[in-house]
Amino acid sequence: MKKLFSLVLVFILLITSSFPVTATTIPSAKEEVVYGILGQDGSVRNLYVVNIFPGSKIIDYGNYSEIRNMTSSEEIKQSQDKITIDTIATPFYYQGNLISKELPWNILVKYYINDKEVSGLDLAGQSGQLKINISVSQNPNIDPIFYENYALQIALTLDNKLCSNIKTDQATIAEAGGKKQVNFTLLPGNPFEASVTADVKNFEMDSITFNAIRLNLKMDIDSDEFSSQISQLITAVEELDSGAGQLLDGLKQLSDGMDEYVNGMKAYHDGMGQLSTGVKDLSKGASSLEEGLSQLTKENNTLVYGALALQEAAFDAINMQLSGFGLNLPQITPDNYSSILSNVPQLEELKLQLDGIIQFTQGLKEYTQGVAELGKGAASLADGTEKLHDSILEIASSSKDLYDAAVNLNNAIKNIEDGLASYKDGTEKFKNESSHMDEEIEKQIQQLLAEIYDSDFQAKSFVSDKNKQVDSVQFVLKTEAIQIPDTPSVIVQEPVKLNFWQKLLKLFGLYDG
Repeated sequence: MKKLFSLVLVFILLITSSFPVTATTIPSAKEEVVYGILGQDGSVRNLYVVNIFPGSKIIDYGNYSEIRNMTSSEEIKQSQDKITIDTIATPFYYQGNLISKELPWNILVKYYINDKEVSGLDLAGQSGQLKINISVSQNPNIDPIFYENYALQIALTLDNKLCSNIKTDQATIAEAGGKKQVNFTLLPGNPFEASVTADVKNFEMDSITFNAIRLNLKMDIDSDEFSSQISQLITAVEELDSGAGQLLDGLKQLSDGMDEYVNGMKAYHDGMGQLSTGVKDLSKGASSLEEGLSQLTKENNTLVYGALALQEAAFDAINMQLSGFGLNLPQITPDNYSSILSNVPQLEELKLQLDGIIQFTQGLKEYTQGVAELGKGAASLADGTEKLHDSILEIASSSKDLYDAAVNLNNAIKNIEDGLASYKDGTEKFKNESSHMDEEIEKQIQQLLAEIYDSDFQAKSFVSDKNKQVDSVQFVLKTEAIQIPDTPSVIVQEPVKLNFWQKLLKLFGLYDG
């Protein structure tokens, strides 16, 4: 029995291995173009997909509310999410209307006229200052492969007859047959917001289009040259740090010098204060001296007159004595006494006494003259010391201003020194952190290039995860146009001309033509 069971099992395996595995459930290779009709505000109204196949026996998957053969008359069979068709057409197209109304991007369009938000319907025919705001963000409910890998091109077309002074950032504006084409390009994985402004009259606008494709840039980038420039930048940063260090050292020397200068200015200011006090005392002393000499000068004449009176009395007394001696000498005076008495040896003592009197009188005159001159000098000295004192006060005040300015300048230099020290710390940190920046940037460039030129990227079906052989997926979306509603034409009927008999019958209500 065991041998028989083994033979049967081998026979079954041989039979089953002789039949090929059926491929009727394997989805066919295809391309997808997703078309979307959006409301004027960017909301999704309808989504349908045009599926493109090379032909033959086709198996596809998708949750469609309706399907339509766009190529031939063959019947397309739909069983839940499985679609099959046998066709000889090549290529073969069929359209499927998606049940889901969600895109990889949340699109929002807002309209403003004269800074007041209005709907697209109410905007038609309006005049004034227009602003259109467009924002795009990721829809977390959809596979992020599309948001992260597909670039989005947004295009607005504005009629030159209806719009003027068109302005926008982040966009290119081109002339196209009497219209302005405003194009925005949104790179993969980035949110977006931009505005377009214009002056409009009787406004209308074609649909805003949103086209999304897999970004595949073909460009030559010399990363070695870029890395070389980064290396030059690193060298420049090192030199900047070195220069900042030298500048900081120089500023420290300047700061030290300013400290000495401020100390010197303080000593100068203090000295000027002491000098001012000394000059003030000197001025007071000079004034007192002037006053004393002035008083003494007033007594000069009295002293001189007294001395002359004494001299005259002395000569009168001597002349009286000499006349009593019977010497027959002439009258002696201060002018002739010396010559007269010199010839009489017995009168030598008298001559000496008169010499003393004359010398005293003459000395007193010279003394009074000296006092007068000294008084004048004291007056000049008092005036000069007073002016010197005033000047010293101004100099002392100026020295205070100089000292205060030096203190402020020194404080400013200290602040600059502190700031430069922080700057030096920053340049040193920048130097340390950028020392290997060329290697890191080279790594980032290679990573970025790998993402852009990702040859291993595998397109994924937007319709169903069961479709495994998708060559490409493209999105073509557009909003409803903003148009002024057509005014229904009014048919004006010309009055019917009646003849005489018709008019007569109508008068009596017998004619209703």
